[in-house]
Amino acid sequence: MTQKKISRNDPCPCGSGKKYKKCCWGKGFDWKADAEGNLFKSIPLTSEMTDLLEQQRQRFVEKFGREPGPDDEIFFDMPHPEHVEHMTVDAMKEAGIDPAIIFAYEKTGRLVTESNQNFLSDADLDEWQAAIEEYEAKHRTPPQYPLGTVAMYGPDDTSTTKIAAGVIQHATAEPIMMRWVATDVTTNPKVQQEMKDFFLQHGVKSVAMDEGNMGCPHEEGEDFPHGGNCPFCPFWNGKQGSNRKE
Repeated sequence: MTQKKISRNDPCPCGSGKKYKKCCWGKGFDWKADAEGNLFKSIPLTSEMTDLLEQQRQRFVEKFGREPGPDDEIFFDMPHPEHVEHMTVDAMKEAGIDPAIIFAYEKTGRLVTESNQNFLSDADLDEWQAAIEEYEAKHRTPPQYPLGTVAMYGPDDTSTTKIAAGVIQHATAEPIMMRWVATDVTTNPKVQQEMKDFFLQHGVKSVAMDEGNMGCPHEEGEDFPHGGNCPFCPFWNGKQGSNRKE
């Protein structure tokens, strides 16, 4: 079969809307086109897959007395796909797999793991992540008030020098805030104790915390103008506050 490689500057066949070179280029597979222009993914076979295909060929010959042809199914003795999915879901539930992952598997028809991410297109990965988020949104536990919040800040995304803790008494209440600034703010025992006491004082029932730094430790409107960039933390230019560019 004649195969033609896709140009790096062509739209990525995965449907992400990006150029191929900005999307699936460099992953563990190639997009190619046949003589009729039909697009397909070309994935190198591992030694394990090669062995499995050879075993299937031998089983085909044993059952039908001939070599498999181009129109024959490779895994001719597999159960119906819906039955396979049902058995897989049952096994995942029995193993205690995160229900969000089970939901995403049922919705997308695939499992995404660290070992196979490089063989999936960005569009496939986005679809998987969207399914995870859909499940979590449907099953998210409503916040319990008073609600505590914790946000971290620093000159870049690796160094934290400020923590802001808040308490929200009810859904429409303005937050009660406390702030700590130190080079060791995340490990400082005094800061940890004061934050604990702050939450206990206000009877906090649950705490929401963002991962990583949200921005620089300086205050928009106090340390630099609204809509501007912090002059002290160039790393955050265009990445925070009202000047954030998506």
